[in-house]
Amino acid sequence: MPAGRSETGECHVVPDQRGGGWKVTGDGVDFHVPRQCDAIDEACSQLRHDGGGAVIIHGLSGQVQDRRTV
Repeated sequence: MPAGRSETGECHVVPDQRGGGWKVTGDGVDFHVPRQCDAIDEACSQLRHDGGGAVIIHGLSGQVQDRRTV
């Protein structure tokens, strides 16, 4: 298993405080997109490709809003 990967994948969708937009982080991924819905789609796609896991969706305040299993 590559470094930084857990047995079950997990990605977080968080607001990008520095550049605006949204970031997807965790499970070996780290990228920026302009809209939260795009970040959620990308995180789900990445986890599906890697065998599944959880997408943890944070709101603008940083608090967890939702969790999706892929």
